[in-house]
Amino acid sequence: MEQLIFEKTNDIRAGSDAGCTHSINTGWKTAKFHMHPHYEFYLFVRGNAQIVIEDERFDTHPMDLFIYPPGTLHRAFMTDSSIPYERAYFYATRKVLSEMSSPSYPILDILDRAARDRDYSFHADELSASRFIRLIDDYIEEESRHEPCFQEMNRCRINMLSLIVCRVMQREPVLNPHPPERISDVIRYINDHILEPLTLDQLAEKFYISKYTLLHDFKSYANISVYQYILFKRITYAQHLMQRGTPPGLAAKQSGFNDYAGFYRAFLRHSSHTPQEYYSQISKSVLL
Repeated sequence: MEQLIFEKTNDIRAGSDAGCTHSINTGWKTAKFHMHPHYEFYLFVRGNAQIVIEDERFDTHPMDLFIYPPGTLHRAFMTDSSIPYERAYFYATRKVLSEMSSPSYPILDILDRAARDRDYSFHADELSASRFIRLIDDYIEEESRHEPCFQEMNRCRINMLSLIVCRVMQREPVLNPHPPERISDVIRYINDHILEPLTLDQLAEKFYISKYTLLHDFKSYANISVYQYILFKRITYAQHLMQRGTPPGLAAKQSGFNDYAGFYRAFLRHSSHTPQEYYSQISKSVLL
């Protein structure tokens, strides 16, 4: 039975740019695959688990740091749930990471470069890890205080957390995952060809399996269907294009959609905003 021993959290909410959590559990159930529209920075503190990021699976050691870019499937898999599972992590939107970047130290560019290279995991040194946890705890403690002073202090903490992550990424070697399995190969192929036409028939033929097996095994692995995964990836890429000034109509074409109507419906389901509303919000934030 799952038992929550300790939890501090101020998870990201609608309209928020950041959120933090620090938890310890025993009997913790393995998380389902999920993904976010924002960055997540996750410090594994202790336990017996593996981390799965899309098509890559990592053994964990205390103070391993994982970076989950926007639109990236991930989950923690417990290999022994009787051992206390402790983790500390924070979320940050691309918007706030961009605002915290500077010409001398472009935080968002550093993170995006690592995401493109699929550099997801690093081992944090003791000092960086202890600072990371302390900043998370301080952020959560003071988030309930609504005076502007405390809000600005927490904004500084998110900046410091982001800088710690980037410093670890630049100083430590990338950790190696386990060799890929069959569905891992499928996910990697989709990621590498996401802007090209992709069908179940094509994927099944490519990997020498039946469509039924592909559908069943993919859903069991990723907790979403092949179609939903492809759609989510294309919407995430379209958002990436719009954040860089590409109008919605052109972003739809460049992200692999055959028609704007299908793109519009998928985008609205994914983000609760129309493409034009999202593009207008992004444009305003850039102007500000």
